Amino acid sequence: MEDKLGRQETPKGAPWRSPTALIALFVLLACLVPVGFVTWHAWQSRAAAISRGFAEAEDLVLALSQHAARTFAEPNLILQDAIEHVENDGMGPEGLPRLHRLLVNHVNASRVIRELGILDERGYWRTSSLPERPTYSNADREYFIYHRDNPDTRLRINTPLLGRVSGQWIIALTRRIEHKDGSFAGVALAAIGTDYFQTFYDTLSVGALGHVALYRDDARLLVRRPYVEWHLLADRSQAFFEATRRQPAGRFHGVSVYDGIIRLAAWHTLEDFPLIMTVSRAEGDVLAAWYSSVQLDMAVAGAASCIIILLGALSITLLRRRIQAETAAAEAGRQYAMIAEAATDVIVRMNPDGRRVYISPACRDVLGYEPEELLGNNLADVVHPDDRSVLQQAFAALRGEAARSTVIYRGRHRNGHYVWLEIAFRAINDPETGAVREIMASTRDISARKLAELQLARAKDAAEIANRAKSNFLSGMSHELRTPLNAIIGFSEMMQREMFGPLGNTRYAGYATDIKRSGEHLLELINDILDHAKIEAGQLEIHDDAIEIVEVVDFAVHMLAVQAEEAGVTVESDARSGIRLLGDERRVRQILLNLLSNAVKYTPAGGRVLVQASFDSNDDLVLAVSDTGIGMTDVEQQRALQPFAQIDNERNRNKQGTGLGLALTRQLAELHGGRLKLTSIKGEGTVVWVYLPATRILARPG
Repeated sequence: MEDKLGRQETPKGAPWRSPTALIALFVLLACLVPVGFVTWHAWQSRAAAISRGFAEAEDLVLALSQHAARTFAEPNLILQDAIEHVENDGMGPEGLPRLHRLLVNHVNASRVIRELGILDERGYWRTSSLPERPTYSNADREYFIYHRDNPDTRLRINTPLLGRVSGQWIIALTRRIEHKDGSFAGVALAAIGTDYFQTFYDTLSVGALGHVALYRDDARLLVRRPYVEWHLLADRSQAFFEATRRQPAGRFHGVSVYDGIIRLAAWHTLEDFPLIMTVSRAEGDVLAAWYSSVQLDMAVAGAASCIIILLGALSITLLRRRIQAETAAAEAGRQYAMIAEAATDVIVRMNPDGRRVYISPACRDVLGYEPEELLGNNLADVVHPDDRSVLQQAFAALRGEAARSTVIYRGRHRNGHYVWLEIAFRAINDPETGAVREIMASTRDISARKLAELQLARAKDAAEIANRAKSNFLSGMSHELRTPLNAIIGFSEMMQREMFGPLGNTRYAGYATDIKRSGEHLLELINDILDHAKIEAGQLEIHDDAIEIVEVVDFAVHMLAVQAEEAGVTVESDARSGIRLLGDERRVRQILLNLLSNAVKYTPAGGRVLVQASFDSNDDLVLAVSDTGIGMTDVEQQRALQPFAQIDNERNRNKQGTGLGLALTRQLAELHGGRLKLTSIKGEGTVVWVYLPATRILARPG
């Protein structure tokens, strides 16, 4: 049966009978055959590889155990012979030379032993195979303490230690020497270099991640491959050594507790010595060849499955291609029409010379035209004459390397006025010749955005004019006020000093002092306002010179001494001599005076103010002023850095000021290329840092 589109319909109730379902079922069954065979074969070969890996590890650990047993058997017999010689010949003046020759002969004849020696009951060397007998005592060594405190006369294999003469790692083999009454008489010692085992173990083929290790039965490591020095002193897993006590030889397959790697391990406990030999190989190394084989088998099975799938897909594709093509074409046409009808942007198709072949209905809302009125016309017909050159440049770019272009222009509305439009072009090229075959364009009305930009520009210009007017006003008023203030301060000082005779009444002298202080305070405020106005107008310049920082700090502290004494505040400085800065000395003094004045002002009686000069990690000079004053909240800190802003608190109500101190200080620091940082905790105090760049540092202490 066929539907209206000519597609083959599957009878209801039997979907598996459709050609597509039958082909898919056949392809599935055909793919399962090679995949299933490869999976079964891989499982069998993996088990065989694991079994071979364990067999190789067990053979190797048995051979290494025999090697270790032979290695330690030789020094055991030599130590026994040396002890018998001591018991028979003694260690007197006549016997020591013979004992020394015996030890030297044993060392020369042995390929294993590096050194032989006899220690007395105090740990001092009685004789040694070395050319010169050591003079130090080994009474602090762990093996000496063991033999001294235990009557065990058997061979003791000690943990690796650094030789005091050679400076190399050795394994000390020791036996207890006793007097005839059984009391402790000393220790016989044979030293084997760990490099003897290490060199041999490094030649073994156990894989890149494989381990070979020799342990004592108390879990202390003697030798390990690969060699890592700290392993000689590290504690090992007690769980593993508990297993070795229950079973002298065995195997392990699982995740290692040391490195998280899945390993195949085998161990063997030596019969004659308290030692355990282990060989461990990473499962990945053991299965490396198996991985390669499985990958090859899987590649073959995958290739066969892919061929089967491709043949099945080709059959299904040929069956459905015509129906899918028809459905896709109909759906694309429907979606394109729906988008074009619903879009608020005007969608236009044009030939290469700019004539419209399609325009969406959105042109009614944007330009007021019906689509039929604009079809066949050139795009430039409704463009403002001043903007046509920009449009022509965009068209020329589309014929070059640029495939996309965006232009903003003014378009004529049907009612006669112009609207601002943004049009985005995209060139459709011929795939064979590469020439422009068609141009797609999307146009939107941006008149509202243009109006907003215009209003923003006007507001910005107005703000700049107002700001300049404010700065000029402040600057002019400050200059006008400074002239009479200087006269007031001068005359009041003359009256205070009674330069032309007594005033007649003591109260007048007090009034003159008050007038002078008020005038000086007002002059300071006006100077701050004038500096702020100059900075905002970009007219404040700094005059660089070499400055001694310690002198500037001392000057500022001295200037604030009277104010601090009246407030009951201690002012201290911590500035090292030798720091020289390239900067405006007057402005740097102003920075410190502002910071110190604020600190003293907001610090209660009994408080402390500290000014410091140091360097940070970027080599910038840091001037820091800290106090134990009333502190500020986060909101108050932000307000304190704003010009003319003052914090409302009980202490501030009794103090006069413009609120320019910190803001002006920050601006002066920025004029030097620096920055200001403020931190404060309410009720605990405030710290202000001024960072001046390292490029301005001329000299440092030392």
